[in-house]
Amino acid sequence: MNDSAEEMAAEAGGAVGQASGDGRAQSHALRRKLGLRDLVPMQILLVVGITWAGTAAKQGGTHIWFWLAAILTMFVPLAAVVGWCARVWPLEGGVYQWTKFALGPFAGFMSAWNFGLWALLAVSNVGIMTATSLSYGLGPRAAWMEDNHSLILGLTVGLFLVILLVNLPGFGIGRWVSHFGTMVTVMVTLLLMGLLFFHPHASAMHPHVNPQRPFSLGLPVLTLFSVNILTKIAFNALTGLEQVAVFAGETRDAGRTIMLSAWIAAPVIAAIYILMSGAMLAYIPAAKVDLTGPIPQVLAAAFGGGAASGGVDWGLALGRATILALAVALVAQYVVMVAETSRLPMVTGWDGMVPAWFTRLDPRWKTPTRSIAAIVLVAIGVGVLATYGTGAQEAFQLINSAGNIFYGVYYLMMFAIPLVVGGRFAVRAGGWLKLGAVSGLAVTAVAMGFNLLPIVDVASKWAFAGKVAGVSLALNLVGVAIYRRGTRQRIERELEQSAG
Repeated sequence: MNDSAEEMAAEAGGAVGQASGDGRAQSHALRRKLGLRDLVPMQILLVVGITWAGTAAKQGGTHIWFWLAAILTMFVPLAAVVGWCARVWPLEGGVYQWTKFALGPFAGFMSAWNFGLWALLAVSNVGIMTATSLSYGLGPRAAWMEDNHSLILGLTVGLFLVILLVNLPGFGIGRWVSHFGTMVTVMVTLLLMGLLFFHPHASAMHPHVNPQRPFSLGLPVLTLFSVNILTKIAFNALTGLEQVAVFAGETRDAGRTIMLSAWIAAPVIAAIYILMSGAMLAYIPAAKVDLTGPIPQVLAAAFGGGAASGGVDWGLALGRATILALAVALVAQYVVMVAETSRLPMVTGWDGMVPAWFTRLDPRWKTPTRSIAAIVLVAIGVGVLATYGTGAQEAFQLINSAGNIFYGVYYLMMFAIPLVVGGRFAVRAGGWLKLGAVSGLAVTAVAMGFNLLPIVDVASKWAFAGKVAGVSLALNLVGVAIYRRGTRQRIERELEQSAG
């Protein structure tokens, strides 16, 4: 970091301490357990969503152009903005801190609020997803699990308690859970990529024939459907690099480490996605890709056939084992998401926006155990509510779309930072960085627009769009009310202290 950036970071840190009294001291009290070897696997775990390769495969062999377009217009700009902001503000809280200093306290709070809403909605389906995985992974006799509300409720509560116990001691345990989840994800992706070059049932007499070319350099035809695919893989599949910045106060040499982790993980993630999409097209026609289960589908197509000769159906067995393995990786991913979400009440508490109760660190573990417990309790509540909506496709789509709107608001604020910061902190964003920020803003805005369109049959598309917009607006108004209340109470406390 250059001298001016160091001065800026010091100024930012001083502002945090001044605004929160002992907030700076509490930030220093966090244990810095994370290094580059921890953040790179965490980046891969948080960003890679294996089912998105199936979405891209729907485009056929020209998916490579869509991945490249998404990488250039979203992924590279995201890595650049994250790296720049992390070096300027290497503070616990990540995007919340960046937005607070660049756009103001209100914008900072609302970015944290929208990310928290997205994360809670995302992790709330842990019981539903696990029950579905068990129903497929354990075979036809376990089909009842998918719609059994008592089982889903039990899994929701039980898994969140496990997530709580892992997170309370901090990253002494949590980082190894993250590593394990990343290892499972990488093993599955390596298996899929291997199928591009090794065809289990091919022979000299019966060579493998691809249903279409896995990769095609022909230019894709742009339609509303294909543009929808492009925005989904850009905004849903390739976002998340910024999330590890929440743990800046728990990372050694945070500014440099977070920047390097983003740039190291980015090409690995891009290669994983492109090769996985090609592997699916080597066995499945694009029109027949199962968006809800592309992995077991391609494994069954590649390994299936053993049962016909009286042997083991290796495709079925491998598909089931993979589903169960990915269920474990999903829980590991949610461990990290709950950990990062729990840091937001802590850092906003340092600034007096929420009660100081959330800022207390455990004297032994040096983690915000109260904040972690509160987030887990809220997540359990949201998960229980989501459980009783599993039979309603439109309700599920409504929750998913609203969550993406919250994430979009958070991303719009982050990409706006290089455009508005100017020279206020003794550093300026370069022209290329600003161009990337504009690109990220545009892709995010288009993706948010597509989230107002349902992908399932609904009674009225206009009514659906109105519900998504209404839910998003209502919950953001709740955030505005909380911010105003917190600001008023903070001002009253400061007046009382000055009068005393």
